[in-house]
Amino acid sequence: MIEQQYYTREKRGIFSSTPGYDTIAKSSGLEDEFIKDTIHSLCFYAAPAFLAGEKNLSKYPKALFYANTGYGEIIIGQSVFAGKDYTLKRNRYFTHCCVIPESERKLYIENPEKIIYASGFVENYDMEKGTSIESLREIKIDRTYDVFNSIEDLFLAASIDKNTFINMVKACFDAAAFNKKLYIVVPYNKNMDKVIKGILKYLYRALPFAVRRKVGFTTYVKQPEIKEFINIEFLLEGSIKRLTQDVKAGYVFDMADNNFYLEGIDEKHHVFIDFVMDNIENERALNEFFINADNDCSRERFTIDMYDNILCPASQNEEIKEIPICMKENEQVEHKHNLVYFFKKLFLNKD
Repeated sequence: MIEQQYYTREKRGIFSSTPGYDTIAKSSGLEDEFIKDTIHSLCFYAAPAFLAGEKNLSKYPKALFYANTGYGEIIIGQSVFAGKDYTLKRNRYFTHCCVIPESERKLYIENPEKIIYASGFVENYDMEKGTSIESLREIKIDRTYDVFNSIEDLFLAASIDKNTFINMVKACFDAAAFNKKLYIVVPYNKNMDKVIKGILKYLYRALPFAVRRKVGFTTYVKQPEIKEFINIEFLLEGSIKRLTQDVKAGYVFDMADNNFYLEGIDEKHHVFIDFVMDNIENERALNEFFINADNDCSRERFTIDMYDNILCPASQNEEIKEIPICMKENEQVEHKHNLVYFFKKLFLNKD
């Protein structure tokens, strides 16, 4: 079962008898210490400054987030601007968290669109209904935001190119290995959520399961945040005023101003990247490769070179080494990465 938790500013909460932000309702399967030590750190939201005084709550960006706790559970949640609190004077936000148990994690890792298009989140709650809420059997999916039929359609809508997307993929490996942050800046407009989720859809599709299990995201922050379990942060245009040391420790993809900070990004050519981009519309082929890679790899799962070596073994088998994909003169060869993968399985898995 999927456990739930609500968090906002109230007269009192489950863990506090005084006014302020706290968990106000939870399902019975959640342990108090896990809520206080892990979930509470993910319950945050700050509204854009340019929307100060705006009463139409639908104009405020919603922050969908995804985090791997390191304990086996996955947290999928949403924070929203919720208007005035019980005093009718102070603004507040509301967070709804869903905790996926380790026994169900594989389903979400192998199908990241169940995370990216998650819906059905509560945006307000009356404590008079009680502090106990039911567990869920599943999280609803809203496909109305899944509008891009090809990655080229996404590139056009997001004003990015193939090279920028490849750098995002490479940056995610650094996020998994070194806890680097990706700050992705987008224009504020009515299609913003569709573009953000489209980027996440193709980005997570391109990532091996080990990286997916490590790299978390949020679809909105007011300014760059250093949050545990969150690596990819989407911001609105103008949110990064200057490159602080914290920001420069990560990567900046400012699509709104066509400005990028990619100091230290991997600039090498990778067979794995070619394979992913050649098969980006073939989710089944990618997942089959990732399943095989997940079983083969016992260490260094966060290095692209390791996945290069699965596609093009450096020393395991001379027959595989001689396949054209392993040649450096890539511009002279028609890439057949999926065939290389299946050839590897054929030759190397023989009894």
